[in-house]
Amino acid sequence: MINGDYINSLIENIPLGIAISDGDGLIKDVNLKFMEMFGYKAEELLGKHISDLFDGFKLVKKASLDNINIVREEVFIYGRKNKLRYSLSAFPLPAANEASMDILFIFEDIKKERKLANDILHNRAIYTFDKIISKNQEFLRLIDFAKKVADSKSTILIMGESGTGKEVFAQSIHNYSNRKDNPFIAINSAAIPKTLIESELFGYEEGAFTGAKKTGQIGKFELAHGGTIFLDEIGEMPLDLQTRLLRVLEEGIVSRIGGTERIIVDVRIIAASNKNLREEVAKGRFREDLFYRLNVLPMTIMPLRERPEDIPLLVDYFIKKISRRLNKREIKVSKEEMDILMAYSWPGNVRELENFIELAINLEYVPLNFFNHEINEKAPIHYSVNKDLSMDAMEKNHIINVLKIYDGNITKTAAALGIGRNTLYRKIQKYKINSTNIEQSSIIEQ
Repeated sequence: MINGDYINSLIENIPLGIAISDGDGLIKDVNLKFMEMFGYKAEELLGKHISDLFDGFKLVKKASLDNINIVREEVFIYGRKNKLRYSLSAFPLPAANEASMDILFIFEDIKKERKLANDILHNRAIYTFDKIISKNQEFLRLIDFAKKVADSKSTILIMGESGTGKEVFAQSIHNYSNRKDNPFIAINSAAIPKTLIESELFGYEEGAFTGAKKTGQIGKFELAHGGTIFLDEIGEMPLDLQTRLLRVLEEGIVSRIGGTERIIVDVRIIAASNKNLREEVAKGRFREDLFYRLNVLPMTIMPLRERPEDIPLLVDYFIKKISRRLNKREIKVSKEEMDILMAYSWPGNVRELENFIELAINLEYVPLNFFNHEINEKAPIHYSVNKDLSMDAMEKNHIINVLKIYDGNITKTAAALGIGRNTLYRKIQKYKINSTNIEQSSIIEQ
């Protein structure tokens, strides 16, 4: 018979957060992993009500009274430092007093990120229409249109500025269609060298060209059979390849480079461009016949500056989403701060707004001085922004702006950023920020 010491030792070493409460939710025992996950010591937890640590205890209690187990339900917990996301399983246990019961709680890291990674690796679309947030009537009509044409075999051409969410729409259309269980293949014409686009799209046979794999390679059109192929930045596709793409659209047949076999493919095509393709046609840079073949179901996604009423919705959504991903507390945005965010033109559109909110969550406040402007209630707000909208580029830009505001004064800049002087120095070195004026100001500070 297994003794109690052995069981206790086993529970302490299980890599899951385990707690036992009485039927009313008062914690009676926890293991080491639970304390590590929540950031509390044992003496702080014992006797504490478990509803102080996560939302949903009432549902757990009701299930336990009905003798129902809860298995791997996602919950948000309140750790000492951050609001976290874990998977919860809960089971009713007979207590020492047979007239009452205890509840066993098991917390573990959720696997959603792994699922999303697998979806991407296995050519699955991950976005759906419920992830597209808006209350702008014109934008909502566009979503309704996209839903209506989702099952059509006709090609869709999505136009819009960079960062407006063209691929989000494309994936949502796929997931709303009768092709949703089949592949979604995305290819960016601007990101692939022109010499390789043809082999990426159509594949090649063994020995087709120098450097070709001995086994040959299947093309994206074949991989997308039965599903959807998303051709992003279609305006960057070379003219000679546009001719071949047009033939595939008209015939539904592809041939690999170096091969003679004609392969029938059933593929729904969604193309996208941040260029005005009509203008590209007029300039001779895009085939007119291909444009009309793609433009059967046209969609134009509005830039964010044309739907400012959506900015508060998006800010709230990104704060919740990003704070959970980074395991950081949500920040508060005042009305005055929101007014400034709504007045700004957002040249990088939704993508820029999302990156800005991620910067704000890392800083734990809304960095309005990031905009580097004088607030004018009547004039639209602008600030200089690089084409690079990565978090590192935005953080570097923000630090430079704040240093300028405080004339290179390290102490004041660090205080405004909410970080220590040493941390600021490390970031200055990391981003190779010009330190001439900074060094002079640091001498004055001393």
